[in-house]
Amino acid sequence: MNADDSGGAHDVPLVVATGSVHECAQRILEGAARVVLAEDEALFKRLAPEAVGFIVRGDTRLDCGTIHAAARLKVIGRSGIGVDNVDLTAATARGIPVIVTPNVGVDAVAEGTFAMLLTLVKRLRELDSLTRAGRWRERNSVLPGDLAGCVLGAVGMGRIGRRVVELGRAFGMSVLVADPFLAAGEIEESGAEAVSLGGLFARSDHITLHAPLLPSTRGMITAELLASAGPGAVLVNLARGGLIESYEALASALASGALAAVGLDVFEPEPPDLTHPLFEHPRVLLSPHALGQTVKSREAIFTAMSRDMRAVLEGGRPKSLANPEIYANPGSGAGTGVGR
Repeated sequence: MNADDSGGAHDVPLVVATGSVHECAQRILEGAARVVLAEDEALFKRLAPEAVGFIVRGDTRLDCGTIHAAARLKVIGRSGIGVDNVDLTAATARGIPVIVTPNVGVDAVAEGTFAMLLTLVKRLRELDSLTRAGRWRERNSVLPGDLAGCVLGAVGMGRIGRRVVELGRAFGMSVLVADPFLAAGEIEESGAEAVSLGGLFARSDHITLHAPLLPSTRGMITAELLASAGPGAVLVNLARGGLIESYEALASALASGALAAVGLDVFEPEPPDLTHPLFEHPRVLLSPHALGQTVKSREAIFTAMSRDMRAVLEGGRPKSLANPEIYANPGSGAGTGVGR
């Protein structure tokens, strides 16, 4: 629903979405709230003080000031698991649940990771161009690479990383995992080998990123680390753009041959500054943070998020949230916006 839509709905509590939402969200929230789209920052700020809920999408950053200014706010929904663009401390201080959807998009992101990896390793764009240009005889000059028998390095093994490990092994790859939050034994149970981040870059033929964006992981993929890869490694990132130190670091690794190709579905910031030379590189494959939003996963994500948001608005407890500690104290005021 748009902000200008009227009728008898205006006495129904307001949920403001900063980006498009699946139609199931309005259907599930019907009666408890009406969803209004406010992609424009000025409109969002105008509506925020009246909102009982936010659906945070796109590059919107929900800072401390906005959260505290929204006096009626009871719940925040994220169509995914990352909350790096939400001030979680401020929300928690006010007892506001931040809803996440940690399970429903796993397969979509893992499949998207391999879609990018296969496109780059098999050199499909180059082969497509040769065919369309009638340059059939040049096909032996563009030889596709392999997954089977190669080493896959997965940085992070949460839900998505674990699924990527499974798919990598199904392709006949040996898998290395760097994840300081997991014990080596837990990684090895998945059929992967636990290694350091430096060891992963030194030994992997193909590298995929699945770590959360935290203060400790921001910029963790440094220019030095990228330079140690290869020769000819392929790097794919469907996690968070801020994990990589800079576009210059990627460009340098491509120029040196440490990286043969790069696939990016995420950027820092989003949308990215397309004037950077990296975005003109022929061996860089781009997607607008879209590969996790498949037909099935999009509906599943918004269904799970909306059901949890409705539960909060009706005085219940959600199933999946980023700040479960707000429910630790029965008198915390969780879901009321009044804090502890």
